[in-house]
Amino acid sequence: MSRLHDMGGRFGGGPIPFSRNKKNEVISFEPTFKHNWHAKTWAITLAAGALGEWNLDTSRHYRECLPPKDYVNLSYYEKWLAALTNLLIDKNVISLDELKKYVAAAEKGKIDKLFKQNPILDDRTWLAEDVQKTLARGGPSIRDTNVSPIFNIGDKIIAQSYSPNENVNCGHTRLPKYVIGKVGKIYSYNKNHVFPDKNAHGLGESPLPLYTVEFKSSELWGISAEQENDSIFLDLWEPYLVTYKD
Repeated sequence: MSRLHDMGGRFGGGPIPFSRNKKNEVISFEPTFKHNWHAKTWAITLAAGALGEWNLDTSRHYRECLPPKDYVNLSYYEKWLAALTNLLIDKNVISLDELKKYVAAAEKGKIDKLFKQNPILDDRTWLAEDVQKTLARGGPSIRDTNVSPIFNIGDKIIAQSYSPNENVNCGHTRLPKYVIGKVGKIYSYNKNHVFPDKNAHGLGESPLPLYTVEFKSSELWGISAEQENDSIFLDLWEPYLVTYKD
């Protein structure tokens, strides 16, 4: 199994290290968060999203827009933290000067004192007792619309051979690079969901048909595939797909 980068679906990051038992079952003792700051980064990203200043797709796009040097060298949760910082400043939730002041206080061990002097609790902020019930509700992306799917289960398709965002040059898309131009088959139709290519850029939700598409691992990875007949199932929006003609 090969490692895919978290944004863009780039292929070629090398194998994912994991162990198997005698039954060839994957053995994993990985903790949910390797370091305490990973959990804190995840928590503050969710809490900041609750402010309503941006949506999930926007936050993903901000991670994609990190400078290439940072994107390559930062770890997964460092990317989250860097993108969140940019969002907070760009959306005027906090100024750069305020951020520098709080960072300096944290480095000197005086952050608690600064918070007491400058309480910044927003009425949209999640309180601890609200977190579990809020997360339990989730954020479903399915929408009721009159848009009908053009593909049927079993149809043979090919993923677009280019980044399919029609509205923004180099804009956000959920079509992974490793599947561009690859042939697959419609496995299921999952109704209409918020279209990230538009939603990430504030162009509305524009819900469109979402399909689960089956790709053979050999089609995606070639000779790097572990098993030629293994299948990869991806949820892909209709504009990412075209009818395959033999």
